[in-house]
Amino acid sequence: MKRLIFGMTMLVLVAAVLVLAACTMPETVVVEREADCGDTERYIVSAPLVHPYITQWQGGAEAAAEELGVEIVFLAPAQYSPEKQLDMTESAMSLPCVAGLSVMTGVPDIMEGVLGQAKERGLGTTQNASCGEAINPDVCMATDFYQAGWTVAERLADLMGGEGNVVVAYGEPGNVVDKDRQAGLEDYFAAHAPDIKVIGTLIDCDNPEGTVRCAEEALATYPEMNAYYSCGNLNSVGATVAFPDAGRDDIIVTGVDDAPEIVEGIINGTVSLTYVQQPYGQGYLAVYIPWLIKHQNVHSTQQYLDTRITLVDQSNIDSYQDTMKQNFLEIKEIVENEIMQPNE
Repeated sequence: MKRLIFGMTMLVLVAAVLVLAACTMPETVVVEREADCGDTERYIVSAPLVHPYITQWQGGAEAAAEELGVEIVFLAPAQYSPEKQLDMTESAMSLPCVAGLSVMTGVPDIMEGVLGQAKERGLGTTQNASCGEAINPDVCMATDFYQAGWTVAERLADLMGGEGNVVVAYGEPGNVVDKDRQAGLEDYFAAHAPDIKVIGTLIDCDNPEGTVRCAEEALATYPEMNAYYSCGNLNSVGATVAFPDAGRDDIIVTGVDDAPEIVEGIINGTVSLTYVQQPYGQGYLAVYIPWLIKHQNVHSTQQYLDTRITLVDQSNIDSYQDTMKQNFLEIKEIVENEIMQPNE
């Protein structure tokens, strides 16, 4: 009987201790641990839409990732949407083992917040296309779009004999870089060819449907046009068909980049000239610059990087890609030896 009482007494004491412990022990705190990444490095690369130029840009990023032995996470909404791009990018930043962030955007400041957060985490960053004033990325690299417009205007003034009317084909509504292109065009005319006027601007021409619609609208609305100035990759593709079909082989057509239709147009004479940017090189540097920041203990001494253009017409249609490659090698060397400098 004593043993039973003793056993019951012990049970009461144990229960009391457990109750006391439950009342006095602090709450359990879950501490999130950094992912054990090992050799895994992820570089997020995002764009505002799926587009032929961006496909080449993605190819450059993938080539750099393969060469450096890292991963890329490429993100782009199917249709143009900077807002969706921002949402996708912010979500991807929660992935483990992210080592860098690069974005392409036509809206200069929309990515500033996520870029700033990336830099606070010590990640290398770049931005492609348009560059804002409150710039957060380590490097913003782009074509000098104003100068590109100026350069095309100079050639147009020569082809037009210093007089005539120009219609401008824009890309997506609100695309800042197209405004820069047109500004360079019109400023050159004002300074050097005042008898050439921009008489109309068409919007949303940089897609398969829009390029045809814009070309047909230009013919109907501005029959007095002498030149059709494109601000994007696909903008002038519709003109290569619509203008000849309407018997208007007198209109000078300019392009941007080297979509197959534009190359064919230069060869057969339906396009007078285009300028080719550096999509592959920009994509490569979108991974390479953040990788240098992480692995070489360097920082950027230059916020803006002009990645150059190559003017293309019938005289160099067979050799322009060699010029592009040489430009890329020179730009890469400038990044390695001048722009990126050791941290003290």
